[in-house]
Parts: sequence; C-alpha cells; structure tokens
Amino acid sequence: MPASRFSLDQTIITLDARPDRLDLRDRLFTPRIQSLPPSWPADKDIAAELSGYLARDMVLFQGSEGACTGFGLAAVVNFLLWRRDRASTKTSPRQLYHLAKLYDEWPGEDYSGSSCRGALKGWHKHGVCAQELWPYTVKPDGSAPAFEAPAENWAADAVTRPLGVYYRVEKDDVTAMMAALYEAGALYVSANVHQGWALMRPKGRKSPVAAFESMSQLPVIKCSANNQGGHAFALIGYTSQGFIVQNSWSTDWGFSGFAILTFEDWLANGTDAWTVALGVPIEHGGLSQNSRTSRAWADVQSPFRNALTSSIAKREGFSLFTASTRDSERKGPALLTKDQAYGLTIVMENNGSIGPRLTDVENVRAGVKRIVYEAPRTWFEKLPASSKPAVLRIAIVAHGGLNSEQDSINRICAMAPYFLENGIYPLFVTWRTGALETLADIIQDTLPGVFDAGGVSDVLKLIKDKTVEGLDRTVELATKKLGGDQWSQMKQNAEAAAVTGFTPRGLVEMADNLKKLVDDLGPKKVELHLIGHSAGSLINGHLIRLLWARTLPTETSTLMAPACTLDFANQTYRKVIEDGGLKRKDFHIYLMSDQREQTDNVIGAYHKSLLYLVSRAYEELQRMPLLGMASSLDGNCQNFSDPDLAVWNIAARNMTEQWNRFYWGNSIPSGFATTGRGLPDAFAQTLHIFNEPKMNYGAGVKADTSHGGFDNDINIITSVLLTILRLAPGARLAQPVVNLNY
Repeated sequence: MPASRFSLDQTIITLDARPDRLDLRDRLFTPRIQSLPPSWPADKDIAAELSGYLARDMVLFQGSEGACTGFGLAAVVNFLLWRRDRASTKTSPRQLYHLAKLYDEWPGEDYSGSSCRGALKGWHKHGVCAQELWPYTVKPDGSAPAFEAPAENWAADAVTRPLGVYYRVEKDDVTAMMAALYEAGALYVSANVHQGWALMRPKGRKSPVAAFESMSQLPVIKCSANNQGGHAFALIGYTSQGFIVQNSWSTDWGFSGFAILTFEDWLANGTDAWTVALGVPIEHGGLSQNSRTSRAWADVQSPFRNALTSSIAKREGFSLFTASTRDSERKGPALLTKDQAYGLTIVMENNGSIGPRLTDVENVRAGVKRIVYEAPRTWFEKLPASSKPAVLRIAIVAHGGLNSEQDSINRICAMAPYFLENGIYPLFVTWRTGALETLADIIQDTLPGVFDAGGVSDVLKLIKDKTVEGLDRTVELATKKLGGDQWSQMKQNAEAAAVTGFTPRGLVEMADNLKKLVDDLGPKKVELHLIGHSAGSLINGHLIRLLWARTLPTETSTLMAPACTLDFANQTYRKVIEDGGLKRKDFHIYLMSDQREQTDNVIGAYHKSLLYLVSRAYEELQRMPLLGMASSLDGNCQNFSDPDLAVWNIAARNMTEQWNRFYWGNSIPSGFATTGRGLPDAFAQTLHIFNEPKMNYGAGVKADTSHGGFDNDINIITSVLLTILRLAPGARLAQPVVNLNY
C-alpha cells in the first residue's frame, strides 16, 4: 500500500500507516468486569494535570514525513511513563519507527510506512531509548532526515523501558476499547483519516499552547467518506461522543494537539487497536545480551576482541531478556555474543537479497557497508602496535547453506574467536535456507512407509530382502523432484546474489565494499582469503569472479567438501586461476575419501554422504561429478568409453576432462579416491583427503566423519588458519584451535 499526501491547511502530512495483517497469534484483550465512568479522564484531573503535561512538550510533531507508527507509539509510551513519574524522560519515536520497519510483516525495505504490530514488536524486542539518544530532527519546513544514527549507548538505555504486555483490542468493540483505556491509560491505534482531520491552526495565527479544562472544549473531527490514507496515533480517553485523540501533528492541530474522534467515525475508519502496559525496569547487566556484552564476558581481555565494532542485531524469541552466562568450564576462548556474530555476517535471503539484521543502520546497504568496510578497517586501526599484523587479512567464510540461520550464528560464535585471536578478521556469509531440515522433511514425508522414527536399524529389520544400496536408490528416486527443486533454488539464490538487481544483492554489495576497503588502505595492506564449506563453494565461486572483476586478487581459497559441479568449477575457480586472480598453489580442497563418503549418511535414511545424494538425484545430470568427491578427480574414474560402466554420466565427460587437465596438468593420478592413499606428495599439499573414521571437534568430543563435520574439526580449521598465515603445517598458532563444539 503506497503512502499518500494529506493537505492540512497548507501543511502537507505523509500518511503511511499500514493496517496489521491478520495474525492468529495475537492475544486478544478481555476486559475485566467493572463499571466504567461516563467519561475518562475526569475533568478535575485534566484541569490539575494537563498544563504540566503540555509544558513538558508531550505533544509531538512528526513534521511532514511519514513516521506516525513511531510517533503514535512514542506518545503512548510517554503518556504511560508520565503517569508513573511526572519527571520521566521522553522516548525516541525514531527508534520505534525504524524498528517497526525491521519487525513488521513485510519483507525487504522497498516500501513506505509500517504497522502498529511492527512498532510494538520493536519495543518488545529492545525496549525504547530516550529521545536524545536516537533523535528525530524536524526542520523548520517540516522535513526530516530519512535516517539519523543513534548514540552508542542507545540499546543499554532502551532496556530500562521495556514493554510489559500488549493485547490486540477488537476494533469494532467500542466498550472493550473504553475498558482498555480505563485499565491501561492509553491505546495505540491506527485509522484511515479524511478531511475532517483538517484541524490545523491556519499558518500565521500562532498563539500560546493552552490547556483545556474540560473535554467539552475539544473540537470534534467531522466524519467524511473521502479517506486519504492510514495514520497511527494515541487515544488517551473517551467521552460520550467518542475517543480523545492525542495526535503527532504538533499543538497547532486541534486543541493543543487533542481532538475527539466520534465512535461512528472510528467504527467506519478504524483499522487497529492495541492496549499496552509498561514493563518492569530490570538491570540488564547480567540478564540481557541485547544491550551490551554481559558481565559474564567482562573477564575476556583481548586486543582483537576489544577492537570489534559494537553492533545490535535483530532479536528472536519472546523476551527482551536472554540468558547470557558464559560456560566457565568451556575450553578455548569465550564464545562471541550473538550481537558480535551478527556484526561479522551478511545474511542472505531469497534471490540473494540481504536480510536486515543490524538495528542501528539506515538500511541493508548501510549494514553491509558497516560489516564489510567500516568494521574491519576500524578493527585494524584500533589494534595496538604490539598485536597489529603487517596486513589486514580478511577471511570470507561461506557456510554450507544447509542449516538454519540460528545454526550459522552459533557456528560463528564458536569459530570466529579463533580467527580473531590469530590476527585474521572473519566475515561470514549466512544463507537463510535451512535446506538440510527441508531435505529431511522431504525424505520423511515422501517415504513414511519405509522410514520411521526408528531409523536405519528398524528399516533393515522390516525389509530384510533389500540391500542398503536398494534403499538408497529408493530415497533418490522418491525425493528427486522435491529435493532437486530445493537444490536448484539454493543454486539460483547463490547466483542471484552475484547479479545486480532492483534490491541490493549480498555478494555484489560485499564485493563493492571490499573494493573500497582495498582502495582506501592500499592493495599491499589487505589480503582476501575465501573459505567455503559444501554449498558455500557456490557462494565463493560467484564471489571470486566478482572480486577479480574489480581487480581484487584472492590470496588463498579453501573449499571443504565442495558441493559444486565440475562445470561450475570450470566457469568460476578455474577461470579466475587461469586469468591470474588466484594462484593454483593457493587453491586448497578438503574432502572425504570415497570410503568415508559411503559410510556417511543423511539423517539416517540415506546411507551415503549428501554429495552422493546430490550427485545421483538432485543435480541436472544423474551421476553428476562434484568437486568435493574424490572420485571426480581420480583418473581411474574417468573412463567414459562405456556409458553403462562409467562412474559419471556420459554427458559430463567434457567438464570432467577439462577440469582434471587444468587441475592436474599432464599427469592425472589414479587410485587414490578410495582411501586417499597413493596421492603424490606434491598434490597432497593442496588436495587434502580425509580418511579418518572420526573427526575431532575438540574438548574430548569426536564424531563420525561426515560431510557436515568439516568446519567442526579442529585439525582442519587449524590447517586452514595456518594456510592463511603462511605458516608451515604443524606450526603452533598464537591461539590454538581447541574447541569447535556449539
């Protein structure tokens, strides 16, 4: 719904409040049984209190810009705080409006306005800070900046003014609305406005702000059928005629900012109504990660940690307050907080668009600039001389794209400290796919009669005449359509992130900001290192091309169990290496031996690795060679003379031969894929084949070798860090990798 302009006696107001979408999770207000006074508040209370209320400038002015969802809620919060404490601080409509757009029902940023529910969620997740900490500056002409940055301590201040409870009030139930006003003191509402709202004092007729002594003095908004647009505002009482509106169009509107909205008008034009209560101001030091690093992390002293840029991220869950106690028994450096983790990652959503996660930046483009350009530069400049490396090494880590966003953030919290403490600045790419969960659902939903909760052992007991291979073929055939569609969408999202679109795209914005960083610091002062796990090889393949197109070389590239096809590798990694954007000797691949691929499993239902499932069922060709499969690189598996006996699809012959000629040169080694043994030492410097039955996650935890375990294995991540630092294998890191459990 687009915004509209409303002319009020030569004053132009933007109307952009959107009605809340239906959400069955809303809790409805139920009035308690009590008699209501004929009007509320009483005239005697108005006469005693209103002059002081107006003297504190409690009637707000949003100017001509559309920010009413923030101003309407700020009016309600200010009113409730004032009732509790006449000396209370006014709150920030800028924060409430900005967070409303972050938490409302509509994805992206390419729309105007927001909803009441979005503003309430922002207050619920963060509290609300003082007005001066996140200002909304209205110029004399009524205009306001699109964005003003908050003070650094806004979040710490905001949690001292939490939302208690909030309930939707049935908008057509006038009695319930009156009861809610009497119980809570104010309502946060939205409605369609019309010319009857044109109650502005004509320009040039200025007079002192006056306090009315009776509600009978208030002007009545005359109902009109010609709606102009949506507007959010506060209701602070009622009479026998209607509700008392406190507007945010200055004290020049109505009677010092107040008017009566008739019940008939509300019933015809009201869209949403919410009742709220203030929460208890709780000391946030030990309870909340939302404001600052908690006391549990106060003992973490590190120049690399201290130099990180502070960020406040979007919240999930039901409460402003979250447990943030540090595990005192955990080995290794302290985990990052989730705010710190979000300050190191770009979150990509569908079609490669950027998910808004930082709360105190104007938009996603500004968020990427902070994460990719400003924060690494500030970190490098703030490091003390005794800790500062000669160059700013940036490691860009693309995770596998198969898990949820929360899993990715937990991984960053555990992994990033090892990069930082070894003088490497990590940037992460988080995909919001949750594809592994989706694939699991596809397998379980498609084959309910074959795979039950008991897993493989029960299946084998029930179907003794079927081999494991036969069961795997069943999974491949039954899930090919749905699983293939999911896999194709993942690849399309990775590709879309590298193409300029109508909205900012993740990899394009990242590459542009890295280019600016290198240009500003100088090419000899910055190194770019790429690390990709599983489908992260798709992200890095597109990114390495974007970087080289901007004349940015990649210092090292490390792929762990890459899930990309050899055709994709030819078009991306091979092309950049041949063009000089990455040296062949700095292109590292970690993968499982074929023996380990065939002892892995996917959710206990498919008895080989995920790469086998993708290769045999989800890719365009059945039996597609993937870069992360040792057999794709083994000369013994490249005989295409007999299509029936060939390891790979005959249609993959060209891509396979082209890649292996490039990768190996004139002599392709053979016979190493099964266990990794037999690979010449010269090639083993960059092709690392994992054949151990267990992976070491650190802190005494070992797990079966698996496709998903590469970025949990402390030995593999140690090797990756040594490669970036140009240290010999077996060298000791300044901060050894000892624990990647999360």
